[in-house]
Amino acid sequence: MVSITLSLVVLAFSACGRASPVRKTHPTVHLAPDIVRFEGSSANNVESFLNIRFGQDTGGNNRFAPPKPYNYPTGSVVNATQSGAACPQQKVPVEGISVFDNVTHISEDCLTLRVDRPANTCSTAKLPVMVYIYGGGDSIGQIYDSAYDPTTLISGATQKGIPVIYVAMNYRVGVFGFAASPALNDSDSLNAGLLDQRLGLEWVQKHISAFGGDPDNVIIFGESDGATGVGLQITAYGGNMKAPFQRAIMQSDNAAADAGTASNASMKHTAQLIRKLSCTASTSAKELACLRKVPLEKLLSTAVEYEYSLNSYGFDVFIPTAPSTFIPESPSELLRSGRFARNIDMIAGWNENDASLFTPSTLNSTVGVAEFLSASLPNLSKENIQKALSLYPVSSFSDMPTENISAQYFRASQMMRDNQFVCPSIFTVQMNNKYSDLNTSNYLFVLNQTIFAPVYAEEHTSYLGVSHFSDIPYVFNQVNTRYSSIASASGVKLSSEMSGSWASFAVYGDPSRARGTIPDWFDAVSSSNGTERQLSLQVIGGPQPGIVPIGRTRGSYEDLTCRCAFWNSPEVFAQMGV
Repeated sequence: MVSITLSLVVLAFSACGRASPVRKTHPTVHLAPDIVRFEGSSANNVESFLNIRFGQDTGGNNRFAPPKPYNYPTGSVVNATQSGAACPQQKVPVEGISVFDNVTHISEDCLTLRVDRPANTCSTAKLPVMVYIYGGGDSIGQIYDSAYDPTTLISGATQKGIPVIYVAMNYRVGVFGFAASPALNDSDSLNAGLLDQRLGLEWVQKHISAFGGDPDNVIIFGESDGATGVGLQITAYGGNMKAPFQRAIMQSDNAAADAGTASNASMKHTAQLIRKLSCTASTSAKELACLRKVPLEKLLSTAVEYEYSLNSYGFDVFIPTAPSTFIPESPSELLRSGRFARNIDMIAGWNENDASLFTPSTLNSTVGVAEFLSASLPNLSKENIQKALSLYPVSSFSDMPTENISAQYFRASQMMRDNQFVCPSIFTVQMNNKYSDLNTSNYLFVLNQTIFAPVYAEEHTSYLGVSHFSDIPYVFNQVNTRYSSIASASGVKLSSEMSGSWASFAVYGDPSRARGTIPDWFDAVSSSNGTERQLSLQVIGGPQPGIVPIGRTRGSYEDLTCRCAFWNSPEVFAQMGV
């Protein structure tokens, strides 16, 4: 049935192309019943509609509040050819990491989205829809960043015979998106950034058909804290509301990734910010009113300075909060008890050295590693820190004398990789398998190749390996465009294949079904009579790509059985506040 349906989609898409042989100056889309016309742009066989408002201005009394839908006046003609503003954030996204563009324009009136589609798509095409949620430590990110330019993702998928539509929405980050206080809790206004994402997904359900998309075939995907957003959209409302999507991909994060979500981390940080801004008052409601009157520039600069006082990137300070209406309990418990949107086809994975950027390269002793763990996971008990150290003996790692890096660094980096990126991702897939129908797809992957290798070698930081952010150029199929100066033939090939697998998964629920994709993906969970027997992992890129088992068996991908049993235990999840 799926192949028949896809054949019909491709035929409909082809018919659209034949019906419009003359290229229009501006592709247009009409929204009924409001009769709003969007005029977009066309380049490189992709039509783009930018700066489409889906939410009202979040300034003034709307600051920190749940988003309100925006409706264009009847008869509006919208110029959708120019990028919109980013939500408030620092102008230089990440010092020392040149993946992202500098931010040139910010505004609290930032709830806009973009729709990109193959050229000459007509409204009856019913193409699968890929909705991207950007990451950035819950403190940076915007849909107009060139790192997320979907042109070659779309054109590559079209060339493979699996045309898709791409959507991405801005959402509030930092204190603007994740402030928490008693007054915000009382007014059901926690997790505004996640609610922005949800409103964008609801817009897709209402309007994407006018652009030629199928609202019943939507996949959400994201990287880093964007993947956390994906995971939390899956657990939204404890599974009591129908999910506005059918498939999901989580790259380098998951619902249980933000330590402190369930231990009032954002509440504590917001209280500190209130004091710094001299907004302390007799009631939380008065403090909130004061915060809403602080000028944007002052609130932003004070918040960013505070974020950087806590860690070198300013990441993951203001984060989602549970319990709340959107996250009614800790994310790990929602997953463990099956309170999430079930029957969602799922891919989850990580980069081989996902925590390398966030681990001090100067670590050179067991004492230093223990102190790093304690600082990163402040509520993890001393007993569990010692348990973690015993699960990762330093003898399992090697020094890198050419760059003066100790084995202790690699030890700590792998601990944090498994703690945040690997084990919770495995846990998510296991719970999805446990509670969903038998025909629900579950896949796990690890990326073992990075286009940044020559850059790291030149800077004598090869120890970073396949670092965080390494997946973005491949998923967006940009190795031969944005990164052509450092591209290799193998990188270009992998870029085409990995982006193709993501599109194939959006279309079929199978990442290797379309031609020109990463071959031979296996379902991650092998079970017999409902009992899990074996976990399988797709190694993407590197010297030995392909499927490997996870666990104790010979030739398996590391010994993750005991390590993930520890990190995914209810006790450790509770101490981490996830």
